[in-house]
Amino acid sequence: MSKDSEGHYRFVLDGDKEHPEEYGSIFFPKSTQFDEVYKKGDISIVKQNDEVEGVWVSLVYPFKEEGKTKALLVLDLSKKYATYLSDFNSPLVTVVRVMQFFLLLALLILIFIAYRYYKTRQALIKDSLTSAYTKYYLNEFFDRHHVGKYYLFLIDIDEFKEINKKYGNAFGDLVIQSFVERMNETLGRNAKVVRTVGTEFLIFCPKEDGDLSALADRLFQTVGQKYYFIDKEMIRLQVSMCAINLPDESYSIQHALRFLDEELLKIKSHGKNALSILGMDTYDGIKYNDIDYIKEALEEERLVCLYQPIYHTESKTIVKYEALARLIDKDDSDKLISPFQFMQLIKGTSQYIKMSKLVLSDVFRTLEQYPQIEISMNLDLDDLYNIDMMKLINEYLVKHQAYAPRLTFEILEENEIQDYDRVSDIFQALREYGSKIAIDDFGSGYANYRYLMCLDIDILKIDGSLTQELHTHEEHAMLVLQSLKNLADTFDYMLVAEFVSDEEIYKKVKHLGIGYSQGMYLGEPRPINEYLS
Repeated sequence: MSKDSEGHYRFVLDGDKEHPEEYGSIFFPKSTQFDEVYKKGDISIVKQNDEVEGVWVSLVYPFKEEGKTKALLVLDLSKKYATYLSDFNSPLVTVVRVMQFFLLLALLILIFIAYRYYKTRQALIKDSLTSAYTKYYLNEFFDRHHVGKYYLFLIDIDEFKEINKKYGNAFGDLVIQSFVERMNETLGRNAKVVRTVGTEFLIFCPKEDGDLSALADRLFQTVGQKYYFIDKEMIRLQVSMCAINLPDESYSIQHALRFLDEELLKIKSHGKNALSILGMDTYDGIKYNDIDYIKEALEEERLVCLYQPIYHTESKTIVKYEALARLIDKDDSDKLISPFQFMQLIKGTSQYIKMSKLVLSDVFRTLEQYPQIEISMNLDLDDLYNIDMMKLINEYLVKHQAYAPRLTFEILEENEIQDYDRVSDIFQALREYGSKIAIDDFGSGYANYRYLMCLDIDILKIDGSLTQELHTHEEHAMLVLQSLKNLADTFDYMLVAEFVSDEEIYKKVKHLGIGYSQGMYLGEPRPINEYLS
């Protein structure tokens, strides 16, 4: 429909099939929205209510020309269609409402779970008395942060039981609360205070907050030297404290905690109420006691063998060399790591067997390169009982049978032999290739006379502690060493005195007629070429 010159709506076309209006018929709309659509040119839906019989809503669409409305298209929807839509939508509305209910319920459950998780986590990571963190938070924190960026402080209140005894537990709780507050105030918001147990606290502080010594001294003076005013009482606490500057390359906190625990124990055993700052020499101890560090070194085969000469005592000439394993420091290739610093860490693990295999490979390369020398290498029960290790040794001996008579296996033992028959069979198999068997550290630990009765061996190496007794208990030591000399002569064993550390010991060993000697006085562990060049 369009407007005529008088402004009345007239039909251009009527789509009603039953009673269509003729072209030009006048139309009087009941709603004023028709005029608004005509004026503004915006589409509109007009709800007719009961104004037009049988019509529910009308869609009014303007036709424009040069920005002006020229006609309107009106689409009427009947009340029957409204009823149909209502009947069709009713189940959908119900479904939507049910979904809305369950979504709301799920949201409430999620909020409840999140709240419970928050409260549970807070209970786990926060100490209820002091609001300090717990050990749980310590592990969580260092799972996300690099250990090497922090200083660690371990601090404990000395004789706290006396405070509880004198003033009561409630008063003691107030003391602990004040103690933690003072630590937080002293070190600032970047530091984290962890209550490990009782009155012992671990604090980790970013290195960027200052110098370790200055921070440690300030904390020690503040919490341990100043008075506390609590419940009308004035008391002064004494504390034992140690601190450590972790190496930048540190990845594990556990070894650092062990060092701090040991240092705190030393402080308490030497009078308490003191501060100790672990020095630079502690770095290596932390690093070399990290199983991941040692594992990485072995996987990268950062291992070398040094060789210490064994001398004929009388002539003072070298008869063979003992292979001694060293790891190469990751950050300083000139620094070699003695097994003393990590052996207990890898004992009984696959890493120990890995190290033994690398040593075996180095020894056979050296035997091949220097056909004029003899070498001793260390094995212990872990090696002897490891199928892969013994299989590898046999493969080497079969492949290089010419080297076998120049190779001695020195048996180390930290655990007592339980199955002598099995060990005897292993020794016999090695000796059949022409290799020799030596018992190391004889005279101490489990290396005793039963070895001589049950095992077929070639060499006895006297434990170094017995040799060192020549300095402190000369008379008794001489008698013991003489008895070992007589025993070796009786069984035709080659006898080696270890730890010949100075000329005095060397002369006494020579006087006793002990055939062979080894120690720093005669020669220290070095690359083999330094002795043979």
